[in-house]
Amino acid sequence: MENDGFKIKFDKNTIDHLGIKLYSKFPPVVAELISNSYDADAENVIIKIDYINKVVTVCDDGIGMNHEELNENFLKIGRNRRKAERTGLSKIKKRKVTGKKGLGKLAVFGIAKTIEVHSIKDNIKNAFSMNYDELKAEIDNEYMPKVLYENIKVNQSPQTKIVIRDITQKKIMDVESLACNLSKRFSFYDSDFKVELLDLNSGKKIEITKSIYFEKLDKEFEWLFPKDFENELNQAEWVTWLKNNNVTGKIYTKKTPFHKSEAGFYIYVRNKLAAENDFFDDRANDTFNGYVTGYFNIDFIDDSDEVDYISTDRKNILWESDEKLVELKRNLNKLVGKVASLWKEGRRQKKESQLNLPPNFFDGLSPLEVSSIKRVKETLLSNSIETDSIDSLKRVLDSMRVLYKFESFQKYIEDLDDENLTVEKVEKIINDWEYIESKELAKISIGRIRAIEQFEKYIRNDASETKVIQPFLEKFPWILDPRITTFEREVTFKKILKDNFPDSELEESNRRLDFLCNLVNGELIIIELKRPRIKISLKEIRQAREYERFLLKNHKESIEKGVKTFLISDQFEMDEETKDFYSSLEQTKKLKIRSYSDLLQQARQYNKEYIDRYKEIESIYNLDKSVKK
Repeated sequence: MENDGFKIKFDKNTIDHLGIKLYSKFPPVVAELISNSYDADAENVIIKIDYINKVVTVCDDGIGMNHEELNENFLKIGRNRRKAERTGLSKIKKRKVTGKKGLGKLAVFGIAKTIEVHSIKDNIKNAFSMNYDELKAEIDNEYMPKVLYENIKVNQSPQTKIVIRDITQKKIMDVESLACNLSKRFSFYDSDFKVELLDLNSGKKIEITKSIYFEKLDKEFEWLFPKDFENELNQAEWVTWLKNNNVTGKIYTKKTPFHKSEAGFYIYVRNKLAAENDFFDDRANDTFNGYVTGYFNIDFIDDSDEVDYISTDRKNILWESDEKLVELKRNLNKLVGKVASLWKEGRRQKKESQLNLPPNFFDGLSPLEVSSIKRVKETLLSNSIETDSIDSLKRVLDSMRVLYKFESFQKYIEDLDDENLTVEKVEKIINDWEYIESKELAKISIGRIRAIEQFEKYIRNDASETKVIQPFLEKFPWILDPRITTFEREVTFKKILKDNFPDSELEESNRRLDFLCNLVNGELIIIELKRPRIKISLKEIRQAREYERFLLKNHKESIEKGVKTFLISDQFEMDEETKDFYSSLEQTKKLKIRSYSDLLQQARQYNKEYIDRYKEIESIYNLDKSVKK
């Protein structure tokens, strides 16, 4: 053994770029040292932190390094261990080694000025100290570390100790936080590899385990891959592909959102963190992203000893560098998408079980309204987040049940896409409904005002009954009777009357324009428009009675509540006999004679509420402008 000291050759820029700039935080530095201990077949690692003097010591019981190995292996920057040793396994335990780039020894200079390396192998101790400022001051890019021990014989077991001094960070992370952070950086913590943190000042000791971070999450759901996806094996090609490539992992969702820096997935390659906070796709606007984390073990990413697909800071995978990695990313994205669906359904089921709507909740609603509200309910449940209480969900559904009588409200809700159908948004719509309702009411009033004004104009200008007035009244039947909204459905009754009482059988002077027929709540309404110059006589009244008798005799099964006839004309002078006969019919409400002027007055009266409301809100909502547009 020659005592010729220790030597490191380097490029000054390398120290900065791969030391200070790459490792600026405490946990990644400690993680690199733990990684070295694992690769050295250590079973126990203890990390001692002196917070008062700001000194950190990492001790392991690995195989240690002799003088030559310290120089040739540890102090050689950029040494590819796997390529140099032609194996990716540790010497004794045959672990898949985590190191490859040979850059980890520079990590310490990201947080400190001085590092001491002590190692014992075959009862021989060697130790040296390196200082960052001294390294940078060297002119020849060759540095001789300060010798502390050189080939000193000792009676001690193999071990390696790293001492970090002159720490540049103002505050060293407390042991609880450090343990949690380190917990998610490796997946190899077990009975064969034990890591402990010791606060020398308080005496607090914490063993780092896999459970510290992932297992102690405030979990809502969790899935194990591939076990929980076995049913998909024969149906989903991506599941088979992932399983065949030995991808394993676990996925967790929280009841409440993660901090942005915590969400996403961790990828372990050879038990060491290779990427973090990854979603495998652009899901920035996906609510699910804020609630999910987990990890995947994917060793094949680092199977090559020649090519490296892991970024130097071990935060990202270089996905686009290899076709197999592209396929891996695509299939992991499908897995996450599947889990997102399972998560939504799981939360929906939990919310629904808590919702517990009363059995009579949908009473009084039409089948179509029930179906629509149920669809909205399902979407609200799926989109519901932890801030949506069951009470607020019930309140929204109760309000919707009442407001669904407004066709405009119903359409407004149904036109919302599923993404925007949330408790918060629907609740806002409900709260703003007075405004929305006013707008809809104003639209109706505007339309009715215009119809009334147009009808008045037709009457005043003696418009053609057949060509103008009849089509107009068929379009706006509420002018005839507020109960009538359409004539489209019951055209058969009109045809029945025309077939059985044809114009050809009537005198020329008594020819009618046409019938308008409509069923309203089981009652058949017949409206016969007379020519303005035709006076209503006993003959016309008896003819109307004949219509009624014919329909009740031949079509009683279709008419539940009888027949009511309106005769419409602007001239109806009646003799005493006719008055008496009409009076008796009017009392039974089977016949009513109306003038066009009566209709106009009635329309104004029945729509007074619309008109008054319109005038009230016109100035507020500036509807005149919207109408003109």
